[in-house]
Amino acid sequence: MKYAKRIIVPLLMAISLVVMGGMVLQTESEVLYRMQELSLWLPTRHFYQTSVIYPGGTLTWAAAMMTQFFFHPTLGMTMMVACWGIIVVLLCYQFHLRGPWRLLTLLVPLALLACLVQTGYWIYYMKLQGYVWVPTLGVLLSSLLGFIHLLIPNRWVKMGFMVSVGILGYPLMGAWWALALALMVVPRHLRMEKSEAINVALALALVVLVPLIMVQQFYGQVETSQAYLAAMPCFQYAQTDCESYRYAYYALASAFVICAMPGLIYRNSVETYKELRLSWALSLVLIALASFGVSKCWFRDTNFHKEIAMNNAIERLDWEGVLRIMLSQDMGEPMPPTRVMVMMKNLALFRLGRAGNEMFRYPEGAEEQHAPWKVRMTQVGGKMLYYHHGKAGFSYRWCMEDGVEFGWSVDVLKYMTKNSLITHDWEVARKYINLLKKTLYHREWAEHYEQLIYHPERMAEDPEMKAIIPLAEFGDRLDGDNTLVELYLLKTFSSGFGADPSYQEMTLICSLIMKDIDLFWPRFHQYLNMHQKEEGFHAPRYYQEAAYLYSMLEPQRPSDLWPGLTNAEAAQRIPFDAEVKNTYERFMQFNTQCGSMSEEQKKVAFYPQYGDTFYYFYFLVRNQKTN
Repeated sequence: MKYAKRIIVPLLMAISLVVMGGMVLQTESEVLYRMQELSLWLPTRHFYQTSVIYPGGTLTWAAAMMTQFFFHPTLGMTMMVACWGIIVVLLCYQFHLRGPWRLLTLLVPLALLACLVQTGYWIYYMKLQGYVWVPTLGVLLSSLLGFIHLLIPNRWVKMGFMVSVGILGYPLMGAWWALALALMVVPRHLRMEKSEAINVALALALVVLVPLIMVQQFYGQVETSQAYLAAMPCFQYAQTDCESYRYAYYALASAFVICAMPGLIYRNSVETYKELRLSWALSLVLIALASFGVSKCWFRDTNFHKEIAMNNAIERLDWEGVLRIMLSQDMGEPMPPTRVMVMMKNLALFRLGRAGNEMFRYPEGAEEQHAPWKVRMTQVGGKMLYYHHGKAGFSYRWCMEDGVEFGWSVDVLKYMTKNSLITHDWEVARKYINLLKKTLYHREWAEHYEQLIYHPERMAEDPEMKAIIPLAEFGDRLDGDNTLVELYLLKTFSSGFGADPSYQEMTLICSLIMKDIDLFWPRFHQYLNMHQKEEGFHAPRYYQEAAYLYSMLEPQRPSDLWPGLTNAEAAQRIPFDAEVKNTYERFMQFNTQCGSMSEEQKKVAFYPQYGDTFYYFYFLVRNQKTN
């Protein structure tokens, strides 16, 4: 029985850490994988030297190294949970916690969990290298240094060790070194003896002076005002200061203060029954409150997670997976999709050859990304969308901008490689491939694309490249998109002509989305000329619906396409299905019945029966080209 009582607290702590890791894996696996794609670590001297030009560079370098293990989310999360386990053990010794008070150390992993799961769209905008691992490694290293300091028996050796950490720790750990000093000067049971007071004063002097001296002497590129924030995430984008994202870091600091409280209140181990009950009650209440805080700051935006999952599916060329994710059930109230989701859906349907029959069967929308700043499509999907539409120049341009502004990543290097292959810049592609071959998990990817350099003829057979090359052959000029990816692609393709069936159908799809009658008819005419003589040809539903609607709106237009024919004769050239005509008639009759309704009311009334038609899209879906 006594043995059982001794293991119950460690068992609860272990279970709690496993549950934390399991919850992250259950909901954030796709995000974790995407995080490592948006990071980079290379085992080279130059990469390390580049990292350490800023204070805390060694910590961020190590954090980037750990981030790459999220290539396998379960492995990466297991490593992070293991680090949290080491932290709680070290803190139990550091603060001399006994009995149920040891549960208080779980507040630190809970705060670290909050730092991880609150990130959201910052994964695209964070400039701190390895930011997802920085808090965990910063706390782990600080706790380890504090523990080593605790084990040193000689008072003067202790002081020498603290001074060494105070001077050398800042270049290595950045602002996290202050936590290590704080853990060193917390005397046993917080008894402020005279000798300990001297250590506290010395530690404070180191915290105040070392960053100022280091920045002035060795880190001239760092502003003095930022000296005390080195290796800390900066939650400010342009003129937007996102203070709420710092709450998790405030909670982390508070967790250490709370862990120190039992040593201040109770000088000895818990002995009385009353003290035992109090320690259990307070510990469990504080952990419950911290867990509630984590749940409140957890970024659970459905569209964000769908965007990430759809992007990952496209990287695997899993076009059916993109469509499954688009239609997957929302958690809570259904949300309209963002434009990048709609564009990825349309791209998947185009690759599968089903856009003309299915593109309006999926939800339409222009939901803004839920972030305190304006999230641009160029950031969350621009490189990928431009590349898969054959616009290698624009894709490469945004890769370069991202690399310069937010740091080089695996994602950027991959797209720079593929864009260089599309444009036959073989030596440029080789440069990026050589870098990717040095990574832990992307060497196989790099070797696959390296073969295309030596055997360019294989590009016509590659499942990915052979679908993009036709789109790239009809003009790829780098002009200006004003960060409006969708609008640029729609205007470019809807005004284009090409002899390749794939390119031509893309022009037809874009003219359909643009709702431009003048652009649609020539491209529809060309589409019919290309395919009408094919055996078993049947014009896709939405191309028929658009042509029928436009022929009703402008009856003279069909005859314009076939000179010498009457409008009736020209209309017979268009293979309209009976259901296309009947649906149009029912739509117009229902519109007459709903004549007194507002447009918003009509959108709701029409959707159950006509929401999957081009007629609904043309009349009731507006203001969608927002990014």
